[in-house]
Amino acid sequence: MTRIKTSKGYLEYKNHLLNFGSKVLNPEKMLENLHILSLYLAKIDINWGPAFGTLIGIVRNEEFQPWKPVFDIYILKEDEERFKDILWLLLEADFEVVRYERRGRYYLVRNGEYIKVFVLTKVCSDVRHTGSSDFIHEKYIQNTVKWYFKGIQLNVPAEVDEYLEFQYGKDWTTPKQTVIYSNNLFVRYRYWMKTWIQDHLPDDLYYKWILNHRKKDFKKFKMQCVKAGIPLPLNVQLASMQPRKYRKVMTVGVYDLLHKGHVELYRRAKGLGDYLIVAAQDGDFILKYKPTAQVMNSTEDRKYMIKAIRYVDEVITYTDVDKIVQEVDFDVFVTGPDQIHAGFQRAIQWCEEHGKEHIVLGRTDGISSSELKAKIAAKNKEIKTAL
Repeated sequence: MTRIKTSKGYLEYKNHLLNFGSKVLNPEKMLENLHILSLYLAKIDINWGPAFGTLIGIVRNEEFQPWKPVFDIYILKEDEERFKDILWLLLEADFEVVRYERRGRYYLVRNGEYIKVFVLTKVCSDVRHTGSSDFIHEKYIQNTVKWYFKGIQLNVPAEVDEYLEFQYGKDWTTPKQTVIYSNNLFVRYRYWMKTWIQDHLPDDLYYKWILNHRKKDFKKFKMQCVKAGIPLPLNVQLASMQPRKYRKVMTVGVYDLLHKGHVELYRRAKGLGDYLIVAAQDGDFILKYKPTAQVMNSTEDRKYMIKAIRYVDEVITYTDVDKIVQEVDFDVFVTGPDQIHAGFQRAIQWCEEHGKEHIVLGRTDGISSSELKAKIAAKNKEIKTAL
């Protein structure tokens, strides 16, 4: 038995060596699987959608690819910890985890039908690696639209035709079988042996092998960029695909009126590494540059409450965000979608120039410090009026 580490403990599963031979996907069973999976993914509100040939089939024909034995989907690296947590629920819905690969792939099966999950990892600010041989521009992941496929809501790139042409060429609209699984026993045995060896390689050798292949794949990606007239990505860290033995994650904010959204941020941020540093902005500094700011708790009180949360390992104070990133030892810098002012832009640029990974984690819907303060103010007004 092998196992996957989740926030709820280790999930044990039996690792399979897969080769699908002449198997083709059963549409009815796969639709049932996708419907169940989509319900659970909706609960954690993550960015996911069809990938690779699966996406082509949906866009081109509104159908499953007739020769594909699996359904490919993507998730983002920053959502992987939440995805791993719902694996427990999927087990209760008769799914099985049958394979996990260190480069970022999960294989799920239910009723004999397989779903392959690719984890998209940032290698620079505007490009992700897919866990396969492909790279994808961030804009195609963040700028998506809802696509209804046989009653199931999926995310696809807003410029899906442009993306597919970039990835697969102008003839992507012409059906073309690119993946063939052999029934020949010798071929299948050779494939299984290769996979078994990869599975059992020590981390240092495994990631050297992966990195060597990714360098070749990235050369092809750069040629695609040149051909499409797209600027070449800068500050690319291909080695970021290799998990480090120990990673420090840092996030920053005011964190006044601590609430569920903050706890969820810390939980997800901690899942990106081993040690979480939370920097709380100094209250005097805030009032110095923004006298009208309503900070209800002192700096020390905010730090005290943050440190009490089990995901947090260290709490520090900061003034300017673009200075704190230069003063603290960390590997991953986590920000929110609304942390975009000039200081954050300088901090993010510094991270990219110095080999630090930057990840944006979305807010928890339905709650924020501003909303809580507004509710408190409205309640106080209501009480005063009643008096």
